[in-house]
Amino acid sequence: MRTHPTCVSGTLFCDPVKREAAEEQADTLRRVIPHLQTRGVREQLIMGPGLGRCAITVYGTNEDLWHQPEMTIHADAGWLVATVTIGERSGSYLVELARVGPGNEPAGTRTELVPSSRPYVVASLVVAHACARVAV
Repeated sequence: MRTHPTCVSGTLFCDPVKREAAEEQADTLRRVIPHLQTRGVREQLIMGPGLGRCAITVYGTNEDLWHQPEMTIHADAGWLVATVTIGERSGSYLVELARVGPGNEPAGTRTELVPSSRPYVVASLVVAHACARVAV
């Protein structure tokens, strides 16, 4: 299974998708929001279609393709905890948990794959990861 998540830096690592696919992915991400809010976690959902973030227009067909939506979760101090995207082919949540190494230098991410039928697991992963960072 090959998936192409985006990252918070704004760099597009994925193939642009059709508007309908981007809207469906945004709807899937929205299902996580209530689970995060009940745990006191704030999120930002960055969506292509709703915000006019058209990636490209295909030459010849004039079809617009869109950036895949992503959700970013930050701690109260502002540091990134996680980025959540939807796997292009699997439809599962891709939860990228930010890691920090010695000297507070970024140490890459840990990616967890969560079935789309379990948005509450995404919230649990994010909360557990945020608590682990605070405890360190």
